[in-house]
Amino acid sequence: MKKIFISILLIALTTFSYSLIESEFKVIESKNTLDSKNLLLDINTATESEMLRSGISKGYVDKLLEYRAITGGFENLKDMVRVDGIGKKTFEKLKGKFKEVEKVKLNKFNINKVDDKTLIYYGLSKKEIQNIRKYHEDGKIRSNLEIKKIISKKRYEDLKDYIEY
Repeated sequence: MKKIFISILLIALTTFSYSLIESEFKVIESKNTLDSKNLLLDINTATESEMLRSGISKGYVDKLLEYRAITGGFENLKDMVRVDGIGKKTFEKLKGKFKEVEKVKLNKFNINKVDDKTLIYYGLSKKEIQNIRKYHEDGKIRSNLEIKKIISKKRYEDLKDYIEY
């Protein structure tokens, strides 16, 4: 009888102590593990419902989809900070939902017809946008030679294949 009682007591203590130990540890999965399980979304192909199910708020989902529709997609995850309302802190939270971006071909845009929001989406600074608007006061931008005078050399090199006149 004592042996049965001691055995039951040992089993109870072992189970209880194991559950205490187990509750102290939290499993943390790395981004690579999540990606290999296909839990990370592709920011350039994820649907609205997929983004919402992953815990991204409707407001951010709408903004990300708008950016994608205008530009053709995200060249890298850091492009999210170009979206109005997504600063560094929000970017840090959101980037954990997405896997690294595959190469994407951006949409072309007409430098003479595009709005400021689109120019921001393509990475132009406020100063470069002001210079473009000032140039428009005197006429249209007609060639790459003119745009090279208005925006930085690096920005021109990044966007030359997407700018139309």
